[in-house]
Amino acid sequence: MDLSQKRLLMIGGYAYADHLKKYKAETGFKVIAVGRSLDSREEGLTDNHYYVDRTDVQGIIDVVKKESVDGIFVGSSEAYVNIAIDVCEQTGARFYVERKQWGIVSNKAKFKEFARLSGFPVIPEYKLSLNPTQEELSALEFPVMIKPVDCSGARGLNPCYRLEDFMPLYEEALRWSPSKNVIVESLITGAEDICVCYTIQDGESTLSYAFSKDVVRSEKNYVSLPLFHLYPSRFIEQYRKEADDAAKQMIHRMGLKNGTINLQGFYKDNHFFFYEAGYRMGGAQAYILTEYMNGSNVLNYMINYVLTGRMSDERLSGREDANFPYPCCNYYVELKAGTIDHIEGIEDVRAMNYVLNVTQMCHEGDVIFETNEIGRAIYRIHVVGKNKEELAHNLVSISQTLRIISKEGYEMQIEPLEYERCLDTINYKTSPQSISIRR
Repeated sequence: MDLSQKRLLMIGGYAYADHLKKYKAETGFKVIAVGRSLDSREEGLTDNHYYVDRTDVQGIIDVVKKESVDGIFVGSSEAYVNIAIDVCEQTGARFYVERKQWGIVSNKAKFKEFARLSGFPVIPEYKLSLNPTQEELSALEFPVMIKPVDCSGARGLNPCYRLEDFMPLYEEALRWSPSKNVIVESLITGAEDICVCYTIQDGESTLSYAFSKDVVRSEKNYVSLPLFHLYPSRFIEQYRKEADDAAKQMIHRMGLKNGTINLQGFYKDNHFFFYEAGYRMGGAQAYILTEYMNGSNVLNYMINYVLTGRMSDERLSGREDANFPYPCCNYYVELKAGTIDHIEGIEDVRAMNYVLNVTQMCHEGDVIFETNEIGRAIYRIHVVGKNKEELAHNLVSISQTLRIISKEGYEMQIEPLEYERCLDTINYKTSPQSISIRR
């Protein structure tokens, strides 16, 4: 595929900068960026930067026309999707999703409607009026989860355990919803998290990967801090048998033609319950693992598509295979609260032959707060092993090599890893803690 004369506009998406630099060097496309200030990660990536606010549609349109931009990339953030759609509708530049498609996949209620039509398993929900009646409220079985249907980032999303607390939380969700629509679901607890992802090419969807999650274990109840994303999920064969065909039918009904979609859900009592779709690049950079396992890289495919209208010159269903030949994981190094004074060992970790990638999210001098948010992770590390035992050893070696020291002099890793803990988790001998309360 010849990209040498193509021009890409970036509206954010710098989490992928290192890998975009590599693909740009291989293929020769040009990169233009917008933003009120330069991002340090632009060095060696962007050919031109325009000091235009990323929400200024007309300003971005002017840049697209001046630079003869072929396509737009926004990374994993949903914040700029509608901006990119607006710009492309008025300029003819290419983006991976159209307005009608985005209106479906970005709306939790519409996603579930298409899922049910296709027989794809979703979390049970309650039908409520905009102003719930006493009869509707009396029918609720607590606990429940209250969500705005069209708001990302967990804003306005709350669990509710008692009827007397329901209306204030319901009204909060309404305030966060641009369309003033709220979904109320059964709260799934004591479940394991699962995420499955499909690559879509010319309307054909292929299961790309599936992972299960585990969270930090410590004396404190960090119920939502991820520690591992484990590939392939131990539920993958059951998923293929029970839900794969329905997922493909759902994707087809939604009218999705090209791109990548991840479906997030729970597994409990031998059943799957899905609750949300993300039609965008995944923030976990799983393409690093798929490229290692089977040579498939959806980041490159997404760039190909917005620049040419084709994901690839080859049929991707013949390459994608979610049954990875080796076990692997994303390892999130989560930190105790405090101020990072200095870091030791990270360059040694980067040099380990079983470490495919290290993404740094915090730096020396940063303050880590006492929260249950992913902002406590300093690194996301993609790790592989020839077998489960080797993967466990590799994870322990990384943890022992790293030293992240606070201003007060203590080691900041919340959970320094131990071999038996890692191996038991990889072998699923212990059930991961539920992190469903964040939904």
